[in-house]
Amino acid sequence: MKHTPPHADVPCLLWQAGRRHAGTLAIITPEDSLSFAELETRVDHRAMTFLAQGVQGGDWIALRTRTTIDGIIDLLAVLRSGACLLPVNPAMPETPLHALLRQQGVHWLVREPGQPLQPTDTTERDVIVPSPASPPPELRRQFQPHTPCTGILTSGSTGQPKLAVHSYANHALSAAGAATRIPLRPGDRYLLSLPTHHVGGLAIVFRCLMGGAALVLDGRAEDTGFLMHMGVTHVSMVETQLHRLLQQSGPPPSSLRYLLLGGGPVRDSLLEQARRQNLPCWTSYGLTEMSSQVITQPPEGPARILPHRECRLAETGEILVRGDTLFLGYRDAGRILPATDEEGWFHTRDLGRWENGRFHVVGRLDNQFISGGENIQPEAIEQLLHTHPDILRAVVVPRQDAEFGQRPVAFIQSGTELDAHALRTWMRERLKPFMVPVAFLPMPPTSGLKIQRRDLIRLANVMHPREI
Repeated sequence: MKHTPPHADVPCLLWQAGRRHAGTLAIITPEDSLSFAELETRVDHRAMTFLAQGVQGGDWIALRTRTTIDGIIDLLAVLRSGACLLPVNPAMPETPLHALLRQQGVHWLVREPGQPLQPTDTTERDVIVPSPASPPPELRRQFQPHTPCTGILTSGSTGQPKLAVHSYANHALSAAGAATRIPLRPGDRYLLSLPTHHVGGLAIVFRCLMGGAALVLDGRAEDTGFLMHMGVTHVSMVETQLHRLLQQSGPPPSSLRYLLLGGGPVRDSLLEQARRQNLPCWTSYGLTEMSSQVITQPPEGPARILPHRECRLAETGEILVRGDTLFLGYRDAGRILPATDEEGWFHTRDLGRWENGRFHVVGRLDNQFISGGENIQPEAIEQLLHTHPDILRAVVVPRQDAEFGQRPVAFIQSGTELDAHALRTWMRERLKPFMVPVAFLPMPPTSGLKIQRRDLIRLANVMHPREI
């Protein structure tokens, strides 16, 4: 039977928090703080300026978002005005940004949080500016469950941006389900360690609004001193951030109760190191299309599918998901295109398995390639490389080959100089011959938290750097 989403309107979580937790801290930085009442007042004022400039319900506003007080106020104000939020990476260059706005028919742009709203040239409709005599427009306190509310850009494995559209109900129910495993209450402090143009960062905002917890800004997840100074109780991070945190000396912050890992599989060696340092690591599986988390796994004990979600494995091992947190579809030139099968399942292209109550993401169907007639799942090779004592990180990609079609190449980040011959011999003792990489290359530097596999594929096939 096809899944049917909820029908009741969803109340604005900021409005609720302003009533229930008016004097409780909502945002904390090393230099400033806002209560929920103060946050709501500033958000309402900013939303009214949007409406006074002619923003209409259902308009799309692109926001170059940042994890600052003004950035949080602006993204909440867009929603409060009744417009749809498109948070974009502030590092996105002007040319692709304007191409995106034209292609998606976005009406408005805020270039930097707190700056004036600007109309774009992407719409032919007339901008209606209310006259001074018009009654003040009402701010949004209820959201219809099937109405677009936000759009999150997700590139997946192809590199072609897709705009995943969510309803307010998607985000609210995602937060409600997450709280059943990792609760948030007034007085808790959640570091906003992920960018709000990603679904993970946006999910933290919604979780804190629902729980009455404070967002902590202006710090890094891997900065132990900052976590201790600010009394952070909850933090989300990806594997790279955990690795950096573990490199720091000293005990973990005594206030930290939950460290939630996402954004992809985490090496067992890192989790073991974190366990030895008494870091409370919870792992998760999630995706943009499901409004963040689907499965959450405690440090000890079985993994659980969160409420408002459904998840199953196809015969191929592909992970299928659906539920109340499933997005509305992909927006394309003003239309929302559904992305599910006839039974409402979204096909993630991720491969997973259940084992002794634990959930493991094996890899992606998109990453699989064929070498000499043999299917190769690069994540299986990476898993072995990550057990090597001198390897910090490894990513395996295909290189075109005239004889075999494609051959595996490994990009390596190591803590010491490696001998390629010795490494290849070590791998041959543990893998089938066709899975052993034909080259070991140094991992290029990256400014982001996640290494883009498609960039390494391009590097492996266009250039031939010197082997390790």
